[in-house]
Amino acid sequence: MRPGGHPKPGRRGRVTGAVAVLAGVLGALVGSFGNVVIYRLPRSESIVFPGSHCPSCNRRLSAFELVPILSFLALRGRCRTCKAPIGWRYPLVEATMAALFVALVLRWPPLTYGLTALPLLAVLAMLLMAAVIDLDRFILPDALTLPALALAVAGSLLYDRSTVLPAPGAALVGAAAGAGILLLINRLGALVLRRFADTRERLWPISLDQANLAAVGGALGGWHVGLAVGAASLVVNLVFRRPIRLPEGPLYGLWAVALVLSTTSFTVAPTVALGGSVVAAGTWAVVGAFFWWLRDAVEGSDEEQEDEDDDEPVAMGFGDVKLAAVLGALLGWELFLVGLLLAVTLGAIGGIVARLAGAGRVIPFGPALLLGGVLALFIGHDILSWYLGLLGVA
Repeated sequence: MRPGGHPKPGRRGRVTGAVAVLAGVLGALVGSFGNVVIYRLPRSESIVFPGSHCPSCNRRLSAFELVPILSFLALRGRCRTCKAPIGWRYPLVEATMAALFVALVLRWPPLTYGLTALPLLAVLAMLLMAAVIDLDRFILPDALTLPALALAVAGSLLYDRSTVLPAPGAALVGAAAGAGILLLINRLGALVLRRFADTRERLWPISLDQANLAAVGGALGGWHVGLAVGAASLVVNLVFRRPIRLPEGPLYGLWAVALVLSTTSFTVAPTVALGGSVVAAGTWAVVGAFFWWLRDAVEGSDEEQEDEDDDEPVAMGFGDVKLAAVLGALLGWELFLVGLLLAVTLGAIGGIVARLAGAGRVIPFGPALLLGGVLALFIGHDILSWYLGLLGVA
């Protein structure tokens, strides 16, 4: 040991290497469990009971058959009993999770950064499961994204302050900003696709009405005004015991006017108007998401309302809005913007490649958004510094 009580560099490297190996093994095990979640959660099956079994012959798997990656190779990708093929997705998820865990502990070694990597491991594991489900089913389950959001915000308390990871306040702002940006794409895009007809959604007591109004209020007076306008809308709904709402077309027309007015001296500055609109709308979107997730968990979902909502065209799924909130909480709003740019670029490239390969299947945005967020987590600060350097900004 050195006088300061720190391990010698060689020992530090050996310990970090051992931790990385353990992280890889843990990641593979988490990936194996993640495969169970990916298969069962969309089917509303228990992820605990019954134990792992072959979906073809229903035989319960032995411990030998549950070793991540190695069992797949030893069995040559087939069930030992019925010889049914085992999809390549299983070892790929396990290997990807293992690689992600190793990368995180190498980037934020516990000896240097304490528990910084711990919440990142948990949150990104949940998001990887959600992204694979999105590829399969075109849904991002609330049971994964919303607990991940809560964990991402709470986990910011464990970050070493020498990192570029956000403090708790910045994590909250990042979550609201991430949700708000994609929410506005969701609402404005759907409005255009509906040819400016109003949405049929009529939820009570809280819905996207509060987020829409908060967007307008934020554009007129900043985030605190937007939050107050959304709260006032909720109170009015509760008083009248029914949704009291404004059509989305005129409302977003007013929103556009408010942003134009911000370039004059009549309202707040443009950056305050745009930022306030995004943060206020995103906050109410997240509040509404948690409300309906908890309400549905207690009382069950309204299938008739869900079927009606599914008939409406969308430019961006609301599951992506919740995923963006998680990534915003992990990255902070600045790095989230870097991640979003990377996600759009990767998504466009992936779509073009898929088309050229003859694939007729639509590729969801969730996996690209997660990949962009992970890249921003590791190299986003370098990209941002490079870009600001080009602009001559210190």
